[in-house]
Amino acid sequence: MEAQTENCQNCKKDFTIDAQDFNYYEKIKVPPPTWCPECRMTRRLSCANSWSLFWRNCNKCEKRMLSMYSPEKKLIVYCQPCWWADDWDGTEYSMDYDESRPFFTQLKELALRTPYSSLETLYASLKNCDYSNSIAYSKNCFMVIWADFCENVYYSSILNGLKWSSDCLRGWESELCYESTGFIRSYRAFFSEDFDDCVDVWFSRNCYNCTNCIGCVNLRGESYCIFNVKYSKEEYAKKLKEFGFDSWGGLQKFEKEARKFWLTKPYREFHGNSFNLNVTGEHVYVSKNSKECYILNGAENCKWCQMITVDGSKDCMDYTGWGNQVELLYECLQVGDGASGCKFASHCFPDALDTEYCHWAISSKNNFGCVNLKRKSYSILNKQYSKEEFEKLKEKIIADMKNNPYTDEKGRIWSYGEFFSLGFGNFDYNNSNANKFLSKTKEEAAALGYSWNDTVNPGVQCSMKSEALPQTIAETGDSILQEIIECVSCKRGYKIVQGELDLLRKMNLPVPHECPKCRENRRFDRMNRPGMYHRSCAKCEKEIYTPYAPERPEIVYCVKCYQGEFL
Repeated sequence: MEAQTENCQNCKKDFTIDAQDFNYYEKIKVPPPTWCPECRMTRRLSCANSWSLFWRNCNKCEKRMLSMYSPEKKLIVYCQPCWWADDWDGTEYSMDYDESRPFFTQLKELALRTPYSSLETLYASLKNCDYSNSIAYSKNCFMVIWADFCENVYYSSILNGLKWSSDCLRGWESELCYESTGFIRSYRAFFSEDFDDCVDVWFSRNCYNCTNCIGCVNLRGESYCIFNVKYSKEEYAKKLKEFGFDSWGGLQKFEKEARKFWLTKPYREFHGNSFNLNVTGEHVYVSKNSKECYILNGAENCKWCQMITVDGSKDCMDYTGWGNQVELLYECLQVGDGASGCKFASHCFPDALDTEYCHWAISSKNNFGCVNLKRKSYSILNKQYSKEEFEKLKEKIIADMKNNPYTDEKGRIWSYGEFFSLGFGNFDYNNSNANKFLSKTKEEAAALGYSWNDTVNPGVQCSMKSEALPQTIAETGDSILQEIIECVSCKRGYKIVQGELDLLRKMNLPVPHECPKCRENRRFDRMNRPGMYHRSCAKCEKEIYTPYAPERPEIVYCVKCYQGEFL
């Protein structure tokens, strides 16, 4: 079939479905989408909440717990031990299918009857990670979001294999890193961005295989450099001491100089590496034949996928989070760990197989339209059937979804082939992952049918101004653990925890003057969000496809010009 231009039934903008897309839809037996790629991505992201956490009580044991769901949400929410316990499996809430009513209406009713997990974790794979979310196979992590295989990490996000680090974003297989973004296989890296295989680097960007560098950009295999100027080992050590990186004032002063210097040097067309083949998108690594992707690692034959942080995704389309040996996933969210053949599913793991329209179905195999179901197969609306009964009823429901689709208040039609309707994830837009990557105002979100949370989290009485904090960690005693510090930026209170203090002492870094949320927001603000633009290479003037919008101040080179100058 030839490429076709369609009009998105959500934003009303035109989008193109090409011939290869049609081949994929035919292969997995789904109709072509009626929403454009960006609206589909936003719709999925709005059904997850990794970063906005609240206090509420478990509806089973009544203990206070950290939760993705705000206390205002009228949901049944269990703490992690209660939700993962073996004394219930979800079939207690089963429903019979009513062919006279739209399927999505019945699915929503089921969703409101079943208990939800307070946090999104693979609970049995964790040790001492009670205050982290979207995490698996990790231990001793505190306020860590979206991570796998991590150990002794604090206040960091989007990680794989990071150890003994704090305040990092997009960190892979590294150790003793602080306030750094976009790195792999590095050791002792501080306040740096987009680097590989580096040791003892400070305030550097796009450096690879470098050691002992400060304020450097686009270097390869260098050592003892400051602002790209080579020094002797002795001169470098003297300069390092003069900069006073052990003090808060010294760090703040140098960061301003470094970021100003960064803007004088070119940026690569997009963030990726030479192990890619035939890819487009941003933050794409070791992947091939994958298009229009964002934060993609070790993938093959994928399109419109985001946040695939663990290697091994094949033949997936419109898939958001998180990978790990998965294949043939379509319109899925937070489905991973050996999943295969899943469609229109969210939070189904591990080893989900041939699962459709399921939400929080654990170890799900051959299920359709189930919510908060554990270790079951051949189930519809949480009711188990024989294989033959399941297949027959499933086909009837699909036909009914096409003939009697759900229509929302804005006239959008939800037939078979659409992801869950808006609000199904029970998160307001400004609390969801969608707002983290595709920020909207309350009015913009409401115009598209998303809800908004106006509740302001209660503040606390601060016992110490950030200006009164010691300048160095050497001057900081254990009494700091008892203080509630006023953030220098937002004026809200925050605390220093024991593990964080131990790590700062190990790295000889001062206590931060900003709260964890302000630090997190600052890191995310510096990271390119989803979205690609056409602009010209600043050197050869050829058109490039890049995450840097034309009006942005960065000097951007095409891949060929960048490699020719810096490799």
